Amino acid sequence: MNRKQRRAAAGKTGQPSREEDPVDLHSAGIEAFRTGRLDLAAGLITQAIAADGNKPDFHYNLAIVLKAQGKLQEAVASYQRAIALRPDYADAYNNLGNLWKVLGQRRNALASFAAALEHRPGNADTLYNLGILCSEDGDRALAAVHFQRYLEHDPGDSRGVRMLLARLGLAEAPEQTSRAQLQKIYDVRAQFWDGERSYFAPALVVEAFKQQAPDGKPGILDIGCGTGLVGVLVRPLARRLDGVDISRAMLDRAEAKGVYDRLDQGDLVPFMAGQKQGYDTILAAAALIHFGNLQALFQAAAQSLRDKGLFIFTLFSHQDETDFAVATNDRLAQSGCYSHSTGYVERLARESGFSVLQLEKVVHEHDQDGNPVPGLLAVLRRDEQARDMP
Repeated sequence: MNRKQRRAAAGKTGQPSREEDPVDLHSAGIEAFRTGRLDLAAGLITQAIAADGNKPDFHYNLAIVLKAQGKLQEAVASYQRAIALRPDYADAYNNLGNLWKVLGQRRNALASFAAALEHRPGNADTLYNLGILCSEDGDRALAAVHFQRYLEHDPGDSRGVRMLLARLGLAEAPEQTSRAQLQKIYDVRAQFWDGERSYFAPALVVEAFKQQAPDGKPGILDIGCGTGLVGVLVRPLARRLDGVDISRAMLDRAEAKGVYDRLDQGDLVPFMAGQKQGYDTILAAAALIHFGNLQALFQAAAQSLRDKGLFIFTLFSHQDETDFAVATNDRLAQSGCYSHSTGYVERLARESGFSVLQLEKVVHEHDQDGNPVPGLLAVLRRDEQARDMP
């Protein structure tokens, strides 16, 4: 039995073969983790460590699996073993700092982050983590120092630091989430998005479409289509169904469902602007939440819709009169999300050639503690005069 055959046998039985060497066991554990088989991953890497406990990467990756399983104290111990074997292991110090933070041990978290920077000065991930920790502690000035240093090492802003600086009142909010952050977020989320049960945007959008759609089967564009949660629900109702998303990993999952006639990877505004009167309906479940200024997006949607076409979407909402702002919820802000006011949506709809058929407050999702997150559900109809708009 060769290595490939032994690895396949381990995947079928859930138990590693005794003939496997430690490196193969570790590799098989990584593969199992990537496919979501956490128990198998933990078992394989543990077997690798039993065979050779002197490899710091084995302990480091076991800690990642244990954290995913919710075994935080065990993950801490694994990171500590990795560091004992490799005292300059900056990534292990950084991840350990995040665990200490989750466990409420902020002094230990600061010490771990400091050690990470000592061994890898300018580590962008650690600077970001320190900025978050200081922000949560109310030290805006020190948070800003770490965030600005972060941007020196990641000018593309793949962690959305410019939005967090705006939330602290230290910068103007960017008009939309950075492309780098969106790709980073959704390439990861693609692995588990289909199993998300606390997220209601697809059902909200599809139910509104069913209530407002005219007779017949329309041509539908699903913007920010993700893994196809909306597509699966509306496929029976569509004459044609296309999707567009920025994340290749998300699109791969959507393509596997076989419900779309066409899928494109790209930015939403230029894609819609290039589809002149191409669709009867545009659906956007939690896609607009990554845009602060919605003007260009509304105009592009109006251009791509036929007369009386529907534009149905969800947003996060806020109560004040500000048009838009970085979300006040910590998790949403760190995920590059904005909130919008109803007045802003109504005004922008009129300016872009839409009539407002429905604009209501909804529960968009539940946070990790089970609390409702307020949102808006909007149904707009393209007026005929929108045809002559730029």
